[in-house]
Amino acid sequence: MSPLQWGLLFSCLGCGIQHGAWAQFPRVCMTLDNLVNKKCCPPLGAEPANICGSQQGRGRCTEVQADTRPWSGPYVLRNQDDREQWPRKFFSQTCKCTGNFAGYNCGDCKFGWTGPNCSRRKAPVVRQNIHSLTSQEREQFLGALDLAKRTIHPDYVITTQHWRGLLGPSGTQPQITNCSIYDFFVWLHYYSVRDTLLGPGRPYKAIDFSHQGPAFVTWHRYHLLWLERDLQRLTGNESFALPYWNFATGRNECDVCTDQLLGAARQDDPTLISGNSRFSSWEIVCDSLEDYNRRVTLCNGTYEGLLRRNQVGRNSEKLPTLKNIQDCLSLRNFDNPPFFQNSTFSFRNALEGFDKADGTLSSQVMSLHNLVHSFLNGTSALPHSAANDPVFVVLHSFTDAIFDEWMKRYKPPADVWPQELAPIGHNRMYNMVPFFPPVTNEELFLTADQLGYSYAIDLPVSVEDMPSWTTALSVVMGTLVVLAGISVLLVFLQYRRLRKGYAPLAGTDLSTTRHTEEA
Repeated sequence: MSPLQWGLLFSCLGCGIQHGAWAQFPRVCMTLDNLVNKKCCPPLGAEPANICGSQQGRGRCTEVQADTRPWSGPYVLRNQDDREQWPRKFFSQTCKCTGNFAGYNCGDCKFGWTGPNCSRRKAPVVRQNIHSLTSQEREQFLGALDLAKRTIHPDYVITTQHWRGLLGPSGTQPQITNCSIYDFFVWLHYYSVRDTLLGPGRPYKAIDFSHQGPAFVTWHRYHLLWLERDLQRLTGNESFALPYWNFATGRNECDVCTDQLLGAARQDDPTLISGNSRFSSWEIVCDSLEDYNRRVTLCNGTYEGLLRRNQVGRNSEKLPTLKNIQDCLSLRNFDNPPFFQNSTFSFRNALEGFDKADGTLSSQVMSLHNLVHSFLNGTSALPHSAANDPVFVVLHSFTDAIFDEWMKRYKPPADVWPQELAPIGHNRMYNMVPFFPPVTNEELFLTADQLGYSYAIDLPVSVEDMPSWTTALSVVMGTLVVLAGISVLLVFLQYRRLRKGYAPLAGTDLSTTRHTEEA
């Protein structure tokens, strides 16, 4: 698949929804009265008057603030998509939490904080290389994914119709459904890239809230954080951390696609997952884009076939290399105008994979993130369905590790992120779609340790990135090695001279006889 085709697929996603997890909206808010009044300010606990935890000073019900600055890019419509000024098409009033409190009713802490008053820094969980996990850690991770696939989310639901059809034909029946934790992780990704529905068979495809712009890094970071927190609660282990897959091997094989990890290929049909893997029975959701567009509806979580990876269709592609990572990390500019898939010398665009890893643009080349999705092929090759494959989790965890390394190296101020004229959804203060309660891109433009996690990883460093004292030390060490080599050579030559009967000059008795004198 060419970079142009990948870009078009990112722009041309259909509509969809599923069952469970950190779903689109809190179940408690999806009543007819709340939807008509566009208000989601539930009480914390059993006391009805404790709206947003106000009695404990945790928050209050306020008007939703949505970014109104101009955007650029291919989406030129206005007031046609329910993701514009997210989430005001659905709710104009939500809980605004104070301090480090968070959540739809201010009952949680922000990522990275803990304690009854959310006043203590949480010990960071450590995301490890999936190949470094112990057998117990590996089983906990794989088991948690499988359990999340089968567990309905206790707090959230998703909508099965877009905003104009949300109350159903009668105007009195909210169109919502439950969804499994993992399936809604998929649905979140789908919903961020789906088409705008203008009428039967009339989708507007030039829109993407999580790719092809600066929000690529923060959107996927928050996406993983929500899944990680869901799995911590599901397993009862607050130290649970998502692993990462270091895909920079340069090889033409997927070393996590084994039955011990995320599933090998089935022998009789290599596009399916081996029956020896728990993922062989996983069915996918939100894959029938053209059907959703034709019916002007959203994916409702119905299973649509088995998970697939198409090794046969890889066209001899190879995974990225460590040199590609090094080149990407050498790019000092976070992003450059037009803040889209044709930006050059942009760290974000190189990491996403529309540029070459060194920041130059080529319509014939995919790199890094995009290349890995294309390499996996099958379900993973299509942006709307890619998150169905559990490889998505470890792939994006490593992508986030590269982003975190860049943040630590360059320590960028917030204003390197454009406040306006990025594609819709990608301005700095835009609320990321479809996360709820609202959270802006800027709030995730931090190093990972500020959000309660870190990576056990050492990424490659280029000569240009090394501090001056390191370079000077390297020169000194190199000089010492050369001098030591010369000394060894001199000792060896002297040894040879002695073997041939030569005496050292200092030990020779010199004759005082002149050459003109007789002996």
